[in-house]
Amino acid sequence: MDSETEVKLRDLRLELAEICLEARIDKIGALSNAPTGDALAAIYNTNLRQLPMSKFDQAVAERCHRMLTMEHDPVRKACAYLALSLFMYSYRIERSFELIDVPKEIVATMVRALLGLPHFFEKVGARRQALTHLSKATEEIHKAARVIDEINFQRNVLNGFLDGFILTPVYCEDVSLHDIIVKRAELIQLHLKIAGLLHEHVPVWPSQLPGQLRIGILSPSAQSEMAAIRGHLIGLSKKHFNITAFVPDAAADILSRGLDDLADALISLPADDIAEAAAMIIREDLDVLICAANITNICTFPWTQLMAQRLARLQVVMHTSPVTSGFDTVDLYINGVLNEPEDAEADYTEQLALVEGSSNHYHFIDGAVEPQSLTRSDLGLPDTGIVFVSGANAFKIGPDLLNAWTDILGAVKDSHMVLYPFNPTWAAHYPQRKSFVKFLHDRFTAAGIDIGRLHLLEPQSSRAPILGLLKLADIYLDSFPYSGAVSIIDPLLCGCPPVVLSGETARCRQSAALLREIDLGVMITESRDDYVAVAVRLSSDTSLRDEISQAVEEMTDRAGLGRSDFIGGEVGELIWQAFENQLNRSI
Repeated sequence: MDSETEVKLRDLRLELAEICLEARIDKIGALSNAPTGDALAAIYNTNLRQLPMSKFDQAVAERCHRMLTMEHDPVRKACAYLALSLFMYSYRIERSFELIDVPKEIVATMVRALLGLPHFFEKVGARRQALTHLSKATEEIHKAARVIDEINFQRNVLNGFLDGFILTPVYCEDVSLHDIIVKRAELIQLHLKIAGLLHEHVPVWPSQLPGQLRIGILSPSAQSEMAAIRGHLIGLSKKHFNITAFVPDAAADILSRGLDDLADALISLPADDIAEAAAMIIREDLDVLICAANITNICTFPWTQLMAQRLARLQVVMHTSPVTSGFDTVDLYINGVLNEPEDAEADYTEQLALVEGSSNHYHFIDGAVEPQSLTRSDLGLPDTGIVFVSGANAFKIGPDLLNAWTDILGAVKDSHMVLYPFNPTWAAHYPQRKSFVKFLHDRFTAAGIDIGRLHLLEPQSSRAPILGLLKLADIYLDSFPYSGAVSIIDPLLCGCPPVVLSGETARCRQSAALLREIDLGVMITESRDDYVAVAVRLSSDTSLRDEISQAVEEMTDRAGLGRSDFIGGEVGELIWQAFENQLNRSI
């Protein structure tokens, strides 16, 4: 955002806040439902709330606080809350009114305001606070949508929820997200029902187990997801399984490339017409429908709305969805034994089926990629000193992780750190990038680390430059609590010793699961302090680092990571067994 745009947006925000403070419901409603979109939500979608407030902003925010504290009329309180939510995120605002008190004209905007979260958190504990807020808000939205028997109010609440709910910023908390995901799932299904999009299809089960199962795959939407579904399904018996891949019409040519050698047939779906897409899948009379993309985040994602319906006899998700789907229409969740804690079943609404070892198997479309030849000077690095590197995505980098990194750099003098956090497969663009970079610099400065020791790599069009960086780096620092998944493969392929912290939930155990599977458990730590200590020790012991690097190369090569470590045979057995069990129950 340039300075001129920022000034215009700040002025617009002040105008919108004044309208809200005047409690002009008709005007707020018109702004919220304008043909060009919700004007308040447009401000929410900028990064203004993560920029310092001007003196004019502070004056308006103080008026909002006074009205929230002193006003008795719940409608005026709600309007003041909307005004204040233009300046700060709702998880930081005390609220003394209920959603059911909000007029239907502005309730969709109120729901969006309640659900809005920053892309990153600057203070330790803020992410947990935001998750607590999001859980309570989702529970209240769930109650309001079901209790208030007025169709326009219901529809507006649900529209606001589908637009505003996003879990990415709080995925990183290492706690069960089961309850919030289940309520999310029920709200999505209620939306589909009210919108007339929910099919009442009841698949007919055969009288006996067929000789071959017809599988449909809802295609991945990201390069990493493509590598994951290939790693899971390559090796599936062609004798026992016939595969049809469904790809969105707008990206059919791009995605079909990764599915050509996997699928027996490809069908293009109209992703912007959920009813027709669902009808097309139903007409295929599938035994099994597998979703190969993450359906636990954005509610408007077409594959999410398709998996919320019963379209096949058995419906399956895998670890590309990092938590349970919550849908009663999804029957099976496939993961790895090493990925899950002992009491994992309680976190899933699906039957949990586990392959031996880990589920972190990836088969890249392009096969082996030759690392680009790079020198330290190419990356702006000095000729000497330890080089730490991490490919953790920006949303995984919180203050707790940064504190560990700055502790490491503080203990290892003259070391440098290279990050490539803006992975284009996670997001096409990062609207809060400028604020995020400032956040990084502020944390380094506060820790007494020269920001010249931090290097940010721009998004790359291929893995070759990343592999080149990892070839010359000394130590890879995995993210925590939310660990790497496909991102840990590249440092292993390059023999770059990884330091990993194992968590409790599956999404926080991915890197550790893979390392245990290939006998590199020595690189796994169990606490934040151990994580720092191992990184510091490796940096000071050249012979140990070389020994670990050699072991990483040997174990990675032996496991065939990214090339031949597919698990289609094991996955096929789990799917076949689950189908047979469901068939027996249907008879």
